Amino acid sequence: MDRISPSEGDDAGSIPARSTIHKPIMSSTSTANTRSLANALLSFLPFWFFLLLFKFGGSLHYSLISPLGEQFFPLWVVGLLMGSCSFVQLLLDVPAGHLLDRFGYRRFLKITTLLFLFAAITLTFGLTRITYLLSLLFSIFGWLFFGPGVDAYVLSHAPKDIAGKFISVRDVAGSIGVVLASIALPLVLTQKPEIMGSVIFVLLLVSLFFLFFSPEDYVSVHKEKKVSSHHYFIRRHFLHTTLRALKRLNPASGMLLLVSFVGCIFYGAIWFVVPLVIAHQANAGLLSLGLGIFDFSIVLLGFLFGHLADRSDKRALVFFGLLLFAVSGILLGFDFGWLFLLFGFLATSGDEMASISLWSWLHSLDREHDNDGTIAGVITLFQDLGWAIGPVLAGFAYTFVGPTWTIVISAIPVLLVWMFYRFVVHKHGKKHVSFSLIPVKPHRARHKT
Repeated sequence: MDRISPSEGDDAGSIPARSTIHKPIMSSTSTANTRSLANALLSFLPFWFFLLLFKFGGSLHYSLISPLGEQFFPLWVVGLLMGSCSFVQLLLDVPAGHLLDRFGYRRFLKITTLLFLFAAITLTFGLTRITYLLSLLFSIFGWLFFGPGVDAYVLSHAPKDIAGKFISVRDVAGSIGVVLASIALPLVLTQKPEIMGSVIFVLLLVSLFFLFFSPEDYVSVHKEKKVSSHHYFIRRHFLHTTLRALKRLNPASGMLLLVSFVGCIFYGAIWFVVPLVIAHQANAGLLSLGLGIFDFSIVLLGFLFGHLADRSDKRALVFFGLLLFAVSGILLGFDFGWLFLLFGFLATSGDEMASISLWSWLHSLDREHDNDGTIAGVITLFQDLGWAIGPVLAGFAYTFVGPTWTIVISAIPVLLVWMFYRFVVHKHGKKHVSFSLIPVKPHRARHKT
């Protein structure tokens, strides 16, 4: 039974805990905590496989949208279609959250995977305008419930004392799926559309199989606040009710919005351009790893940046992080070989360096800390908006100036934000709190979610 019964109030309700369902194991000793974490993660092993395979198949499908679409439409139309899909998802985020609460997280994850199966199976009938548009339509609703559904499911099950580690495993499983999709993309692009659709269909079908063996819902994600940035993960607040919380935390909150917004414009353009470049090259070479390099840098250096933010001037970290992001982003498109991987790694490193320091600054300004999740939720909305604009911008630019200058153009907003910070915001910086004393910065995906 997947349904979560609603209760009174704005937030949805919960399912009573059952004795047969996994319950968090609590212990005061580190050994017991380690054992608790291992047992909890192991009991959710089918779900981690579901997540990995869904991201594998879903990311492959998203990567194929621009190369397949250019066979029927001008690229600016393809960009508009991709951007429109993200915009529709943005508008429906809150209703989707209420549906998830009402009928159950795992149940709607099954439905969303089934809808994505239809997106894949339409391609197996051959590539036409109709099958392409139908595949795109089904994918909208495939992605719509996936992000908030996974987040709510993981948070509702995570033991409170190890909720952060639970969320980290979610990030790692999804990133592995994206990397596998990036590696497989050049090979898949050489196949007929029927084969492409079949590969995605099989991946999603196996992911659905694992979902049936994942633990059932037994409690609402709203019953207990597991992490400080709770609402970042469940996306349940309307914009007009949250902007008030940001005003008193400027300039840090405003800079976080800007960096998140322009960063996602950049990554949205990258996911439009790189598959086209791979499709047009006889031998993609190292570029086959290009779409996976952005998350790899975070996995490799995330801890280092947190340590650096503790011991360094955070104003300088924001300054040099944004500068590194902008310059590396601009240089990224001038070589689609090993230099692409290098500059991609540096660009995302600069992005993370700036955002992690801004997150620390934000919490040094926030004395009450009663709106942490609300603020992070608004940041998520601006990220979604960036993902809607990025492909549209790339579709128009690619048509007129080609891939190199399209990437340059997508990185210019980052440079403008750096200039704004340098000449307007930098002088307002204050001493920041230790990074070890603030809530963990929410992970920002550099891929479609």
